[in-house]
Amino acid sequence: MRHTANCHNADIFHLSAVVANMSDDLRHSLESDVKNISTPVRLALIGAGARGELNLATLVKKHPDLMKITAVAEMDDLRRELFCKKFGIEKQNAFRDWRELFEKPGAADAVVNALPCRMHYESSLAALKSGCHVFLEKPMALDPAQAVHLARTAEKNDLLLFVSLQSRYNDIYTRMRREFDAGKIGRLMNIDCAENVGYWHFIMSYVRGIHHRADLSHSFVMAKGVHDLDLVSWFAGADAKRVASFGGLGFFNAENAPEGAPERCTDGCPVGDACEFSAIKQFVKPGMPDIPLAMFSGMSARAIFDVAMNPRFRTLASVIARDIGKENVMRLLRETEHGKCVFRADNDVVDHQTVSIEFENGVVASFQISAFSLIWERTLNLHGTKGEIRSADFTGRLETRTYNPGRVDRRRVRYHGIIHGGGDEMILVDFAQALRDGRKDESLAGARSALESHFICFAAEEARKKNKVVDMDKFRRAAEKDADALDSNEFPVF
Repeated sequence: MRHTANCHNADIFHLSAVVANMSDDLRHSLESDVKNISTPVRLALIGAGARGELNLATLVKKHPDLMKITAVAEMDDLRRELFCKKFGIEKQNAFRDWRELFEKPGAADAVVNALPCRMHYESSLAALKSGCHVFLEKPMALDPAQAVHLARTAEKNDLLLFVSLQSRYNDIYTRMRREFDAGKIGRLMNIDCAENVGYWHFIMSYVRGIHHRADLSHSFVMAKGVHDLDLVSWFAGADAKRVASFGGLGFFNAENAPEGAPERCTDGCPVGDACEFSAIKQFVKPGMPDIPLAMFSGMSARAIFDVAMNPRFRTLASVIARDIGKENVMRLLRETEHGKCVFRADNDVVDHQTVSIEFENGVVASFQISAFSLIWERTLNLHGTKGEIRSADFTGRLETRTYNPGRVDRRRVRYHGIIHGGGDEMILVDFAQALRDGRKDESLAGARSALESHFICFAAEEARKKNKVVDMDKFRRAAEKDADALDSNEFPVF
């Protein structure tokens, strides 16, 4: 899609020097900034599923003076039709196949890629080769060489490639960064991080859902843990030196199926009423996990408002269906993988895993990712020579402790769980502003900065499967070498 010069003149901009003030400054300046924009950045969405439509496109719509969805590619005819009506997409800019979109000049300035993981590399490479800037959902690609190749292609063509690792834009972590950069805890020695996915989220996405098999999507640590490991590597401030990992699929398998449990929850399961993993409970009645109201005390007012105004935010059925009526959802449970017993599904991704990392500067980190928690919450703790910083995102807890004098400073940082603490919106605004302003330096979300967390995830899975400690210098050199072969491949991408 060879578009106007407006797209080619924009580059990546540098935020690391002002990261401590980024969240507050950017949030407070959104309204004043957009008033000065004469023409919004035109975006083409490829993949109008729950993530693309309900999250990303909806957030774009909140900033009409800065950015606008002007084209869409979505293979599901009904979903594409409804998306066009909701976002005012002209018929000539609606495509069934993303390849058709890239063949049409002038449809957009940039692409927002929300396709399934296995399609990220091919579609993003095609977008870059057609001259489009790209906002790419994580992960970048299916293997390290492909990720390197994408970064190289963007650089070679002087194009912007943002990777949606939005946690660096989350308010709680920008505040942590401000404390850290101010030297409050001295020299960083070690990091511990845990991604407590929530049992209900795990069974929805990693047992019954799109990420249930690694060969169809990605490993658990890449599909979910890449956000955490991006934060870990960001705070560590150095490349990883060695990586080890352990874990497996220990519970959600046939060995743990209750006696008499059928293939589907709709087939009269004898323990259905008592089963916390029932698909009927998850998607129909009540349609949400049973979480005590006290656990939502950290929610932001914006999150409460969004849930109140949009009924699709009030049921998990919106993840699997555009039509969230009971009859349609029950039909899906009878006919698709979303209605399978969690112990009878064909899932193979791990349900618990630990990753140990040694960085080049001597910092060490441990990361845990688990299906076994009530709420979906990340804890991230930094331990230094003068103190420590502790955080828990969903409940909004941020705490700085110092040794001398012994002091504890506790703060509550309100969290928007639907849009990753507000990070989804901030990263999209950052992308559009970078395009508009033509900034050239590396961004917090630039492809090069995203490569390290991807390398760690790929290495962790290799370490887990092969029971080894991965030498990251050798790992990177192998990825770069394999990327050389992709660079020399002259065959068309579509």
